[in-house]
Amino acid sequence: MSLFRLYIIVLLLTACLTSKAQTDSTLQQLQQVPLKYIKQVDKKIDQYNSRITSKTEKTLTKLSKWENKIKTLLEKANPEAAQRLFGNNQLTFTTALEKYKNGEAVIANERAKYDAYTDKLNTSLGYLEKQKDNINSKLIAPVKDAKQKADSLQKQEANTEAIEQFIKERRKQLIDQGVQYIGNSKYLQKISKENYYYVETLKNYKELFHDQKKAEETALTILNKIPAFEKFVQQNSMLAKLFGAPSAGGAVANLAGLQTRASVNALIQNQIAAAGPNAQAQIMQNIQNAQAELDKLKDRILKSGNSSSDAEVPPSGVRGLNNTKTKTFKQRLEFGNNFQFEKNNSLVPATADIGLSLGYKLNDKSIIGIGASYKMGMGSIDHISITHQGIGLRSFMDWQLKKQFYISGGYEMNYNAAFKNIQQLQQYNDWQPSGLVGLSKKINVKSKWTKGTKLSLLYDMLAHQHVPISQPVVFRVGYNF
Repeated sequence: MSLFRLYIIVLLLTACLTSKAQTDSTLQQLQQVPLKYIKQVDKKIDQYNSRITSKTEKTLTKLSKWENKIKTLLEKANPEAAQRLFGNNQLTFTTALEKYKNGEAVIANERAKYDAYTDKLNTSLGYLEKQKDNINSKLIAPVKDAKQKADSLQKQEANTEAIEQFIKERRKQLIDQGVQYIGNSKYLQKISKENYYYVETLKNYKELFHDQKKAEETALTILNKIPAFEKFVQQNSMLAKLFGAPSAGGAVANLAGLQTRASVNALIQNQIAAAGPNAQAQIMQNIQNAQAELDKLKDRILKSGNSSSDAEVPPSGVRGLNNTKTKTFKQRLEFGNNFQFEKNNSLVPATADIGLSLGYKLNDKSIIGIGASYKMGMGSIDHISITHQGIGLRSFMDWQLKKQFYISGGYEMNYNAAFKNIQQLQQYNDWQPSGLVGLSKKINVKSKWTKGTKLSLLYDMLAHQHVPISQPVVFRVGYNF
């Protein structure tokens, strides 16, 4: 056997062994994809789909109600305007609601905006579905169900984005053609508010959907190590479907028909030349005016508390916006703790009140909540002794006065006596009421475990009724987490 033939045989054997090793490695990695990942994704898709569906139906129901009120006012003020806005098979909030409830697309052939997270999620599920013979058998059915839900969610998102755009356009149409006849009606303002709440709520839901859990990160790390998965993404992702997959040699697909930068520049230059000698100065003036308007819109967004370029601009002339309406119930909850110390006297030892609280944000300025506290006796500096000196039940409310300052108040019931068992706490007469009012300041001092610090200076209006008289001025330090 010649050396050349021997060399070819060695190369073929090496290639076979390398290919088999890569295949074995891929199989091992696919077997490591956790079932928890699929369950998390399935749950996230269900929750996100349920949230946007429920919010969309509720929003269209409200808008339909207010739109019908406007129709009634317009029919009395100007029947012709009412006919223009509601006649001739015009798409209204009412007809949009009917279509949505029947599962129809409000606007046909609409596609959702490109979303990198959703694209990666759908592609990952698609790859796992194709690898059903190689993945853990427990994953086959869950992967198939999750992929079907992901495909359905994509259609739902497209429909929701179309509705979002329709609401903006219909709102503008009602205001432009209705305000001259019925004035700045409260129903027009309600529609403007609801439009703002709808856009910001959907944005919040999407951010929650994009939040990756640990199992999800682990699964994506495993998949990204598989060369076949990268190739699958290049050929089957949403971007690949839009622009075409790369060829075998890695060349970009033919994008014939798309305008290039050079062609756009040439078109602009030709238009400027045809418009005369002052055209360029006029164009620059128009660009500056447009930039000034954009700066005004940015200021409105920043004043509303948003920093994202995708944020909805708060409607001008509409007061009383409540941004907490765009948050979920869980996001409105605020957990905290606080500490309060009292020095010892002839009757009681030095104590430390350790409190836990749960607040609920009513709106952007106020929060109400409940809590509980434990009074721990510490003895004196000469003789430190840890004892059970009582417990307390609390209620509170904070109302924003200005910036970081809040008016705080609350009603508390405290059991200020040493106890050895729970039965001792059941005597109502042994509980001491407190009525607190004062000022609080919230400071943006954050750490790994806390989101902010709260300093409270309170006055107990019932302190002089206590036996013995308790300390009327209370100072507390709290932390939110």
